[in-house]
Amino acid sequence: MSYQGQQPVIPTQNHLDDKEILVSEHKQEEKSGRQSAAIFNVVNSIVGSGIIGLPYSMKQAGFPLGILLFFWVSFVTDFSLVLLIKGGTLSGTDSYQSLVNKTFGFPGYCLLSVLQFLYPFIAMISYNIVTGDTLSKVFQRIPGIDPGNVFIGRHFIIVLSTVALTLPLSLYRDIAKLGKISFISTVLTTTIVCFTVVRVISLSPHMLHQ
Repeated sequence: MSYQGQQPVIPTQNHLDDKEILVSEHKQEEKSGRQSAAIFNVVNSIVGSGIIGLPYSMKQAGFPLGILLFFWVSFVTDFSLVLLIKGGTLSGTDSYQSLVNKTFGFPGYCLLSVLQFLYPFIAMISYNIVTGDTLSKVFQRIPGIDPGNVFIGRHFIIVLSTVALTLPLSLYRDIAKLGKISFISTVLTTTIVCFTVVRVISLSPHMLHQ
């Protein structure tokens, strides 16, 4: 079969428009996915770290003042996020690091980088310690398990959780990829809270005062 004499196919305006629509839809879906991942990351960060100290802070502040402080912190957090978004829009930046670099220069960017490393690193250490302390006590309550077994010891659990969970999740260059993990963590945290509330309601008043 000969192809001599055939004219090259020139894309028409309709083909170009369809291609632009497909590319635009793909970018819109990608943007929506990144926004959803960012939402779950923020929720997981706030709920995951705050829920640990919230009962103690409510006990120390008292219930009325604790509720008032809770709403005040929520208002300040929401106001801060609005300021960050407005600042990014005015400066033409799309990330927190770029906004700090635009506002405070390179020294501010370096300080932010150090703080962004220290805060998650210290939080990671605290979470691993809490995991080791909690799971070691849970495993010791399983019937037939020797409390002196090294595999249910606190140090072994801390090392195992660090190598098997914390390290792989820390190797992502893009934090948006943690959106699914943050969603699962949020669901599990909500489930634990529901079980705790049901357990408290099911306890007798005599046991609550002990």
